[in-house]
Amino acid sequence: MLLNYTLSLAWPPSVVSSKGFGDLFYQLQKCTSVKRALLLTALVLVLCQLEAKTLYVKQGSNGDGSSWIKAFGNLQAALEVAIAGDTILVAAGHYLPTENGDRNKSFIVKDGVVLLGGFYGNENSIESRNPELNPTVLSGEIGDLSSIADNSYTVIYTKNVSKATVVDGFVITKGAAKGSTSTEPIKMGGAGWFNEAENGTSSPSIKNCVFIDNVALEGAGLYNRANQGGICKPLVKDCKFIRNISNVDGGAILNVGMDGSADPIVVNCQFEANEATYGAGIMNKIDGIGQAAPMVKNCSFIKNIAYSRGSGVYNYRTPSAKGTSEATMTGCRFEGNDSTIGGEINSRVNNGNDNSTINNSGY
Repeated sequence: MLLNYTLSLAWPPSVVSSKGFGDLFYQLQKCTSVKRALLLTALVLVLCQLEAKTLYVKQGSNGDGSSWIKAFGNLQAALEVAIAGDTILVAAGHYLPTENGDRNKSFIVKDGVVLLGGFYGNENSIESRNPELNPTVLSGEIGDLSSIADNSYTVIYTKNVSKATVVDGFVITKGAAKGSTSTEPIKMGGAGWFNEAENGTSSPSIKNCVFIDNVALEGAGLYNRANQGGICKPLVKDCKFIRNISNVDGGAILNVGMDGSADPIVVNCQFEANEATYGAGIMNKIDGIGQAAPMVKNCSFIKNIAYSRGSGVYNYRTPSAKGTSEATMTGCRFEGNDSTIGGEINSRVNNGNDNSTINNSGY
């Protein structure tokens, strides 16, 4: 029998045939409700595996996305048809969220979709890509090149996505979320990437990306916003955050827990020349019953500027909030950062006490 599903559900089967599915349905009829549920889950996984596909995107092309030769010319076209389990390969070039100047448009990455940049556009394997030689730029520069006032509010948007959602090998730039505090959050924060968890978990895997020259009222590079019991826990690995500027909070990364938890894992990242009033590198902020507690490991903070506090990291808890605003930092390096008040790591939580935990940081 080609599908040998026992209660332990050995996975994955190497071959699936119509006979195998027939055997599976026969077993379903004989099983208890618990076993039947497990077998149905296995069947769904098999079907998802069978339907997973690879889509190709190459600037200037006009195909159906089935190969490099027939690549989509527009990344949005690929994102619209992609489903969980699909992989999108994107060749070097500049890609915009929209061609009609609509600032509300973003690259929305669905749950379970893998988005890979850094290709020349003729590779036969993923291992052949080189993001440094083949920069794949996702840009919010959708209007007048001399002004940011008409740029996309946010370049990439994710909501309630799992760690199976991957964005790897892109330059993310020119988002401009500078709306007033009375506007919706996405218009005032997360110019590069707005990652939202609301009544769920949003934990995308963000790797080998460069966040550069994004501007916002807060969270110019990456904004992790957890509310209504949501949990934001993305993995941010081998990324660079350069010259991202926020008028108020979180130049490079802002983690906000508003009755939720924003706890990213940040590994081997570089934070350089970012600016904000509070938390030029990373700001952690809670309101209500919340938590903002990133794990930051082997990162460098270089020449970041805080107009007030926390040129490297700033932790803040509103006076009425209950919870933890704390960065745990291991093996990090700080060099040439400038804060008007206090040092590179600063907090205003628990009556002003510093809640940051620093282990072998070199600080």
